Amino acid sequence: MALLEIVQRKLRDQNALQKIIRALPWLCFLIPIISIIMMIELSMTGEYRHTYFSENALMPGQAHSYFRESEWNFVRGYRNEIVNMMNDNITTKNDNLNKLLIEMGYKTNLVQFMDEETGTEKNILYAIYHAPKGDDTEAMVLATPWYSEYEGESKLNVGGLSLSIGLARYLRRLSIWAKNVILVFPEDGEQSLRYWVNAYHTTLENTAGSLECAIVVDCPSSGDYIGYIDLEYAGINGQLPNLDLINTAIHIAENEGIRVSVNNTPFGQLWTNDFYSRVTSLFSGLFSIASSGILEYGDNKSFSGWNVQAIKLRGVEGHNSDITSFGRVIESTLRSVNNLLEKFHQSFFFYLLLGAKNFVSVGMYLPYGAMISIAYILASLNSLVDGFNASAGNSYKDFNIEVVKKKFTFKFVPMICSIITFLIITSTFIAYGLYTSNIITRERIQFDYQNLTYNYFVIPSMALIFIGTFIINPLLSILNIRIHSDFSRSLTMICMFFMGYALFGMMILNFSLSYVIGICFSAIFSIRYSTKSNFELRSKNCLVLLLTCPATWLMIFGSLHKFNAHLDSLRNLIQYFTLPLLEREIQKVLDFLDETSLNELLEGPVDIFTGLLKSYTRVQCWTWLYVSFIWIPLWVCMLLVSILPVYTGDLIKQSKKNV
Repeated sequence: MALLEIVQRKLRDQNALQKIIRALPWLCFLIPIISIIMMIELSMTGEYRHTYFSENALMPGQAHSYFRESEWNFVRGYRNEIVNMMNDNITTKNDNLNKLLIEMGYKTNLVQFMDEETGTEKNILYAIYHAPKGDDTEAMVLATPWYSEYEGESKLNVGGLSLSIGLARYLRRLSIWAKNVILVFPEDGEQSLRYWVNAYHTTLENTAGSLECAIVVDCPSSGDYIGYIDLEYAGINGQLPNLDLINTAIHIAENEGIRVSVNNTPFGQLWTNDFYSRVTSLFSGLFSIASSGILEYGDNKSFSGWNVQAIKLRGVEGHNSDITSFGRVIESTLRSVNNLLEKFHQSFFFYLLLGAKNFVSVGMYLPYGAMISIAYILASLNSLVDGFNASAGNSYKDFNIEVVKKKFTFKFVPMICSIITFLIITSTFIAYGLYTSNIITRERIQFDYQNLTYNYFVIPSMALIFIGTFIINPLLSILNIRIHSDFSRSLTMICMFFMGYALFGMMILNFSLSYVIGICFSAIFSIRYSTKSNFELRSKNCLVLLLTCPATWLMIFGSLHKFNAHLDSLRNLIQYFTLPLLEREIQKVLDFLDETSLNELLEGPVDIFTGLLKSYTRVQCWTWLYVSFIWIPLWVCMLLVSILPVYTGDLIKQSKKNV
């Protein structure tokens, strides 16, 4: 107790509380910057970890695979059949494939459903091999869509289909299986595959037990060789497959001499493991997980929400490994899962990959996400003592502790009005988010998505900023219409606290989305209110509102998506900076702008906004609900704070007299 009294006396003598209050505005700005720097530091040697197997029973690559040159001719024959059926409708294709699978000894079923988006009927063929050593309680899925989407283009999955049919023939001849094997051939890897997954767990009568894992095969190339394997693992709402499954596929592939790309790592960087490549992979993975379910919502993402460990293996065209090597990777991965006596439960379900062999566990990166939330909590505390707004009656130089104590007290009416305002705005946009996410997918309703994006979201958001900042604010000042400073102060406090609290909750479910939203909105700390209107303050508020507006980031991310920008280009520019390299990168941008019309460029934000609206009904992706429940209403509240002029009130005037 004596020690505590000494510490308390020292803090009082040093005016510690006053110094902490003065430091709050700077802490709010510094913490997000420090968080980004610490995230980058995770890529330094000694901070990350090398991948390893937590489940010894997997034993990847321990058994010899006989899917070799002897099966190559069968794969070629099936590939010719697929090519011959290229122009047939999906019903004919499924009929021919159905006959082939029955001859192999599979029990086949055909699922029909109505695609609500296109209004057409679709068929899904799936086949089951009941393992003779199993008890029909567990199964593994090998899914191969007829058509695959890559960079916005739909291609016939020639290599993937021929390889899967060849594997179907090969797997049926093995007597090692303790788990059932299910082959699924949907028309596409998005709506069709998602419908089959939902139907399997709800309405289908012919099933084969709980799904342990799923591998989606994609190889549109019709050649005999592939260059490398691109592994996709991000699920919906931050869900990730067990790290052991990813490690198994990568380990087997490298044993076969095939390089594996994660987080869109280009082929030329697959042999590189330096600081810059790890940073690029880290942030590329963050953005991929955060945007999962918006533009790409199929393939391995179709299994999200059902506790199925799913990955997608995409064979990229090249001349390094033959197609049977790709088949051995798939077969050996299934054999490893077949060794398990229980579900995946060891290893990690929350992680960030820095490459095929390096990762960061949840305990390492979670504190840096929490720092963003803490910054908003400190901003809320700073609003409580009015530390941001010196123009409302404070001065950082003569910021006295007596003024701070008095500012902890709010007038009752402004406080209640701010709470009511916050509840009304938040409730309005919650209803808006629910309405838009449901009406967009209703039958018989056709929307002009470009008109919906710009005329009903982007343009109104920009108009609110400029009209409110440069017309309404000075007009209210001229008319001497003001509100009590406690209203703006308490509304800011509530918004900042709610944002910090929401980011904490979201961080547990979807760390990547929480981190991205927290960083994009962090400039809101600079919003100031004032007792009188001046052009400099209005201009600063306008800039901050533009930087934190959801419509602005929609335009930024949409343009980058349309440009097909990759972080690897930025990495090359930073790591190997030369003037010729900078000129070449600038020229690429200029060439793209020259070759792309304005309407084409504006399609990027439209694609993202449409994906946001449809994502909830498609795959129960919560991203649009997060945006409309949290980001938009809080931004509108802070817009209101910047617009309304204030008067300081009797409490602050009296405090200044006492000081």
